[in-house]
Amino acid sequence: MPKKLLKADYVNIIQEHFAKEGKRMANISKATIPKLKELIEKYNIKYDEKDIIEENEKQKKELKEEEEKEEKERKERNRKWKEEEDRKEEEWNNLTEEEKDNVLTFICIKYQKEYLDNYWKNKKHNKDLKEECDKIEEKFKSEGANVERIGINHLIINGVNLIHDVVIEPFDWNDTYERAKKSYKCYEPLKILEEIKVSKITDFRYKVQ
Repeated sequence: MPKKLLKADYVNIIQEHFAKEGKRMANISKATIPKLKELIEKYNIKYDEKDIIEENEKQKKELKEEEEKEEKERKERNRKWKEEEDRKEEEWNNLTEEEKDNVLTFICIKYQKEYLDNYWKNKKHNKDLKEECDKIEEKFKSEGANVERIGINHLIINGVNLIHDVVIEPFDWNDTYERAKKSYKCYEPLKILEEIKVSKITDFRYKVQ
């Protein structure tokens, strides 16, 4: 089937012609193909249909190749991700219950240490957040809105939920332990066990490095 110029091609032909003269024609994108052909004939605009079609085909081919490349790369990323997931799951399943507890405990200690290291910063963040939400609450109340305060950063204004920023909750060992247990595929259990061994922690359940 012989290739034909598209409407966009005729628009480009006209736009390029007038652009060379420092001019532009408005609203031609709304014109029909027959109308665009009339304009080309009226202004005696020269163009090479074969070259345009060949360029279109070249761009179409390049686009297809790029899409195929991206699809191939996406599948490869997914394959590697799945491979990693399977490896970590196998490692985890091969651990003893004591080793699993050691890994989860070590993860909790890391999160606990991070929380404690940033304790005063976190406290200030929550204080500033509350003051900001107090101002928002007062502003909307002064404008006659129906405001219900649900939490430090959670307001319901005229029935619409508004959650401002994030409250940094106190560290909770049990909650962190359970979340780590559910997210074991995010960690490297064998590397963690090696780190525990190297650090020579004898009672690391309570000792923070």
